[in-house]
Amino acid sequence: EKNKVRVHYVLTREENPLNVKEAAYKVEIRELAAVDDKNAKRVAELSRLRTFYASALVRTIVQDWSAPDFYYIIPHEAQRDAEYGLKDCRDQLTVQFRTKARKFCIGTATQGDTRRYLLDAENDKLLLTPDFTVRRIVNNIFAQREQSLHPFGADGADLIEAAIGTDELARLPLLREKTGGNIKLRMLVKDEGKKKINVWHVENTLSIMPSHAAEFAQLLYALRVSAPFALSAGKADAAITELTQQAGIDAKVRPALSGAIKLKRTDKQDIQLTTFAFFPPGVKPREAHAYQFDQQLVRPKDTLVVTNYNSGYITADLYPRLLTILQKFENDLLEAQKKGEEQKKKKP
Repeated sequence: EKNKVRVHYVLTREENPLNVKEAAYKVEIRELAAVDDKNAKRVAELSRLRTFYASALVRTIVQDWSAPDFYYIIPHEAQRDAEYGLKDCRDQLTVQFRTKARKFCIGTATQGDTRRYLLDAENDKLLLTPDFTVRRIVNNIFAQREQSLHPFGADGADLIEAAIGTDELARLPLLREKTGGNIKLRMLVKDEGKKKINVWHVENTLSIMPSHAAEFAQLLYALRVSAPFALSAGKADAAITELTQQAGIDAKVRPALSGAIKLKRTDKQDIQLTTFAFFPPGVKPREAHAYQFDQQLVRPKDTLVVTNYNSGYITADLYPRLLTILQKFENDLLEAQKKGEEQKKKKP
């Protein structure tokens, strides 16, 4: 819209392993073209971003267009198409169902830009619809990229594996001694009378407080890649080394924290939702990447993160919070050690 760029994209519904009722949606950019020289460079940068997973708003968009809402039905008179912005169908939407397809031609706004003309081509009906429904699809589709570590939501994942980098582990001697820097956070369902609650704990280490384990998990789920590179999502099952190579990070640079978020399916099988790697502040790719969002600002201490779905930066205050929680793990182990020593002294 507004002659900025022309884009042809497709939304594909995919199964969500965490919630069958809330599908995940993948965006595929079929064609991206500038309409004038002013936007040619930016379009060339964004052309590297061909596939990405979409935010929850896209689910609302799909629901809206499965049965479009409207205020009025107006008789369609083809000779008046130019009046309604429908001539040659400049903006077209196709919704493919399992058994049929519906095509819509999107016209101009009306009544103070609050409503929009919409031609239902299948039924040859002209609808007067809410304008916001249309704007959600004609506005910047790239802005609908899911920016969390994975696109499936936070409810249901019950295993987080994390490997702490050598430099970071040197400051956590007890955690290094007890775990070797490899920790597993599992979520268990605890029965408390009439209700059940989810409790996170660090596997094989009872000394670490469940509240600190939960804090670690919740921060990972809340993280957003605030400055995503204009790169396509990696393969869902790709190893972290492959993802870092795609992001242009030198193979000699080791992550400060890496791991995976998983779903326990059976006693012998975990479903991997995503892998992740956080690099120390100051680490940059070999070559500067274009960002998904135009004029994106990245500060010196913003932290580079890579996952199967996103590569880019998180804001500067989030990485220190992760390290602070790891220090809490260390403090829990130290406190447990002191209590153990005191109990030994009390024994006759």
